[in-house]
Amino acid sequence: MGTEAFKMFTDKDFNVRACADMLVVAGPESLAVLTGSEPGGPLPGLTTYPCASDAAVPDDLIAAAKVLVIEVDPDLPQSIDRLHSLGRRYPQLPKIAALRNASVGLVRTLVREGVADVVTMPFQLEELLEVSANALAQLQAKADSHARLAPLISVIGAAGGCGATSLATHLVSDLATRLGTGNEVAIVDLDLQFGAVADYLGSSGSGSVADLLQAGARLDPELVRSVGKVTNGGIAIFSAPPEIMPIEAVDVDQVLGMLNTMRRLYAGVVIDLPGNWTNWALSVLSISDQIVMVVELSVTSLRQAKRRLQLFDSVGIDPARVVVLVNRVEKRIFRSIDLSDVSDTLKREVLGGLALEEPALSSVQNQGLLVHQVHRKSKYHADVDGLAQQLITRLDFEGS
Repeated sequence: MGTEAFKMFTDKDFNVRACADMLVVAGPESLAVLTGSEPGGPLPGLTTYPCASDAAVPDDLIAAAKVLVIEVDPDLPQSIDRLHSLGRRYPQLPKIAALRNASVGLVRTLVREGVADVVTMPFQLEELLEVSANALAQLQAKADSHARLAPLISVIGAAGGCGATSLATHLVSDLATRLGTGNEVAIVDLDLQFGAVADYLGSSGSGSVADLLQAGARLDPELVRSVGKVTNGGIAIFSAPPEIMPIEAVDVDQVLGMLNTMRRLYAGVVIDLPGNWTNWALSVLSISDQIVMVVELSVTSLRQAKRRLQLFDSVGIDPARVVVLVNRVEKRIFRSIDLSDVSDTLKREVLGGLALEEPALSSVQNQGLLVHQVHRKSKYHADVDGLAQQLITRLDFEGS
């Protein structure tokens, strides 16, 4: 298989990239087609170990492999014993048996013994890559089916300027604090055109969600962690791109795949969504465990909130997962609208209100700080912290 053919093949399935950590154990003459004459051979990063079909394989080589292709000679009991021994010692490692004469009965026996698949010898690169990729995909699918997804909380505003980003940035901090050391919480700025999460949290540096949304098949946990900027407070910040990005160009599968990867890496994920509604933004809401809509005590804000809630209902978003939080609540005896009016109007649960704390809140955010970092007795912070505790109680957070 030529270089271009190999590139086309690897581009089709991201699992093939992991074949750079594939270990092939076989006789020297069988490995010649894999090593080639060029430096690195036709499969760069591939590890080969030439040995007889019944010889021991060094443990350090096997421990570093993600998939093992090993020659098996059914006529040698020691070769079968070697395979059985590796199966007992490395039960999670996908093992592919390389056979010169693969009868149906032998293949069935090996599969029952825990072999993921078989390949024929002499090796064919296309077959080897395909079988290895399939084995890795099955292993990943099995891991994904048992993997716990951390809670996903989406914060949205009823209209622009409601304070959704302020809430999201303070909420992620309080969640991280309450969950404790070792339980990082991620905040993802999906307002791809006007996002300000990084500014509010005083975060700087290269890398943004655009790198993940444009990664395609390269999206994996390692790339996600390299983009997230982790603070001392246990927050992983995924900022909006520095350049305005067309929000309609976002691929739904890519954004959902990005968020699911984050949910496996962090104790929780908080999303700051844009004010403009797209198919992918609604898809994010559809997988959210909790949707927090921020409103204000004004007729205009409540009218916009009601329109958004009607949109959510029309696309099948469960109303039980949508709660309302009222921002900029003033302690006044006489008010034209109160929290009970909000609940009656929107037909949604109101979790509470956030104290009006201007201009202190805007002032600290302009410095890239959170309000409680400057004002320890902040009423706004106390309200957000109470919300964080409610969400931890409602949702299945690890470490809570």
